[in-house]
Amino acid sequence: MTKLAVTLAAAGMALAAVLALAAHSAQDQLRQDQRHNHAIATVLTARDAAIMRARVNTGGTATIVMSGREHALVFAAKGLPALPPTRCYELWLMRPGGDKPAGMLPSPRHGMTGPVLASGLQTGDRLGLTIEPAGGSPRPTTATILLLAL
Repeated sequence: MTKLAVTLAAAGMALAAVLALAAHSAQDQLRQDQRHNHAIATVLTARDAAIMRARVNTGGTATIVMSGREHALVFAAKGLPALPPTRCYELWLMRPGGDKPAGMLPSPRHGMTGPVLASGLQTGDRLGLTIEPAGGSPRPTTATILLLAL
């Protein structure tokens, strides 16, 4: 074999490996998305699902569907003000033992944000929404712009 043939064969094998990894990664992402969507559907269709709506102090409205049986809620919002790229909206489960991050809101599409699934609800929790540095924060760094007793 010539050097060129060996180089081409090695490049072909490397490309095949990269394509196989990309396909595997895409399948993993699809499975993860399916599990996430199933968890959201489980909360939305739970027998004890309760719907709450509230205005966000900075503008917009939030809709929450909560299931105590599933220990989870689904959060969506409409009309939240756009944030600069250095900031994000973050949800919190607020409880006496300390606040727990419950998820960051994705960028809005067509004025809608979410759905975001928050799990691990406990009796007495409150749901908070704050504006945090991009990437989120381990604990709230600003005042809540939405606070709901669950």
